[in-house]
Amino acid sequence: TTLLYTIKFEIYEVAMTTVAFDNAAEDFTELKRAIEGLLTNKLARSQKENRKLVLNDINRRLDAAEVALKELQKEVDRAPSGARPQLSYKFRAMQSEYNGLVKRIEKAQQPQFGMSDSWDQPDKTRQQVLQNQGASERSSAAITRTERLAVETETIGNEITTELGSQRDQLTRTRDMLDQTDSALDKSRRTLLNMARKAVTNKVALICIVVIEVLILGGVLYWKFAT
Repeated sequence: TTLLYTIKFEIYEVAMTTVAFDNAAEDFTELKRAIEGLLTNKLARSQKENRKLVLNDINRRLDAAEVALKELQKEVDRAPSGARPQLSYKFRAMQSEYNGLVKRIEKAQQPQFGMSDSWDQPDKTRQQVLQNQGASERSSAAITRTERLAVETETIGNEITTELGSQRDQLTRTRDMLDQTDSALDKSRRTLLNMARKAVTNKVALICIVVIEVLILGGVLYWKFAT
């Protein structure tokens, strides 16, 4: 039973880590695709103020991707030894993709020919608003992942509780069977003792009968020869 609980707990740990890792990986992948779409489509056709807005949007999504990457690193660090190599491989691949995005964004933010440097600098107020919006979105995503993990944890907990209840019933039935066996053994022991006492009693009675018969026979012979 202890080994079964240990195996189930290890499976539970791997499942929880894999689910959390996959959720963070999915967030990162969506952000990466969005950034690549903005770099390839919108930024290439944007001019001046529109280009600045697109860059701010890209930087906001890049911040969110960095947060997702940190979440992935945490899941890799606390993953069980059996699942860690595979998760580490996936994490390194996504980290490489993130570094590639950073280089592309840095290149895209360089001043373009014929454009002044003034408009290429992000507006602080707008950037702060975008950062706050990104933080709010990341918090909402984290809450959603937490709720999903809570539901999955509750499901697994219910399954374990059901399994424990079944094993408890089985142990109760086994204990009842042992009690019945002990009662049957007690009855058998008492029966054997009664049979042994009866055998001893019968043997003593038989000896007494033989002795009495010998005495009678001796008396008869003595009386016959004496007369």
